[in-house]
Amino acid sequence: MALAVAIGCSAFADGMTSVEINGNQYTNINKVYVGTGGKIIIFFDGGGTSASADKVPADFLASWNINKETQDAAKAIETQNAEEVLERAIQLGCFREIDGVVYDTRKPQSGWTIFAKAKIIQVLDDGVILDITPDSYSYFAAHVKNLGNAVGDTDTISFTAKLTGNYSYINKNGDGRTIRDYDVGRPCSRDEIPDSVLNGIKAFDILASAVTPAKNIIASLPESDDLKSSGSGFFITDDGYLISNNHVVKNAAKIRLVTSTGTIDAKVILVDEANDLALLKAEGKFSSLPIATSHTVQLGATVATVGFPEIVSQGFSPKLAKGEIASLSGIQDDPGHFQISVPVQHGNSGGALVDEHGNVVGVVSAKLGMAIGQARTSDELPENVNYAVKSSFLLSFLESVPDVSAKLKEPITVDRKFEDVVKSAQGAAVLILVY
Repeated sequence: MALAVAIGCSAFADGMTSVEINGNQYTNINKVYVGTGGKIIIFFDGGGTSASADKVPADFLASWNINKETQDAAKAIETQNAEEVLERAIQLGCFREIDGVVYDTRKPQSGWTIFAKAKIIQVLDDGVILDITPDSYSYFAAHVKNLGNAVGDTDTISFTAKLTGNYSYINKNGDGRTIRDYDVGRPCSRDEIPDSVLNGIKAFDILASAVTPAKNIIASLPESDDLKSSGSGFFITDDGYLISNNHVVKNAAKIRLVTSTGTIDAKVILVDEANDLALLKAEGKFSSLPIATSHTVQLGATVATVGFPEIVSQGFSPKLAKGEIASLSGIQDDPGHFQISVPVQHGNSGGALVDEHGNVVGVVSAKLGMAIGQARTSDELPENVNYAVKSSFLLSFLESVPDVSAKLKEPITVDRKFEDVVKSAQGAAVLILVY
């Protein structure tokens, strides 16, 4: 939050009304003052501009009664205001600690979600279970920690929380249930907040008062301060074409891949927003996976994915998840998706769903895998269910790119050991960093 400081302005009638800055001439000037960061703010008929003080002629500044003293005064006021804003943010609990890391929740954070008007279903000793989409016919149930004591059953609240994994419990009928687990975090005192976060250099960092600081794994990444999010992907050609979800790379200014040989750049070639697919390209030689049609996939078939969930807490090494095809259609009988019992988390988005032969039969879409519930009339919270885009839709998407479709590997039909399937999926999997 920046505050402009106005010192020296149009009250001085003898101020010069024209000036040349960086080769540009400005006329009919009617207001000049010192702004945030010591910038000189200049208004003229029909618009305005700003420039650092060293770029503005001294005689022009003097005519508007702007000198070193007024600039120093402006900086002092700005510093005082910034400190007041920071102190207020600390008091309001904007700095939250989760697992030894302090987050400035005023800034965008990877893995954090804003929930509006969520309805509390039940208050537990270790958190609350709530419906995070109370206005929908079907609901998303989630467990949330650190919401505070001022909540009760049926309350409606809004908050921001970080996805931390899954939460399992036994319902009133004695049945086991697993839903998403979120954490609002613990508010931090000033001495717990690391200087890098207090000064606005980083959006998160290791807790300042930690006796044994945890490893800040994100800091080891290139341009870590600019990292917005991460996801999974997999190579489909040996010369560097790969697949992920569209929602993983959407609005990315830069994309990088973490591979076994280092971090490399990638670019988006084509997207299919309707089916949440994205085709990317990186330079180099890679191991790739064959794609099989999803038409032959049977209910109950064993499937698996290798991806990169929750890299802040779980690290960069690939993680295996295994399950079955739970339904041949997605939410509300969507024919473009499989429902899968594979336990996926934030960061698995875009990973390959492979069959027992090692063929891609789907693309994991964690965007839909939010423990989607049963009808609101049910008295039970939903099981943990997830979804994957069917490979037949992926093959149709790739047909529009002949340079790719011509290079796809033939599906594997021979039986393979599961260990070999995992090895090939791991070799083609890649961590996607979005900036």
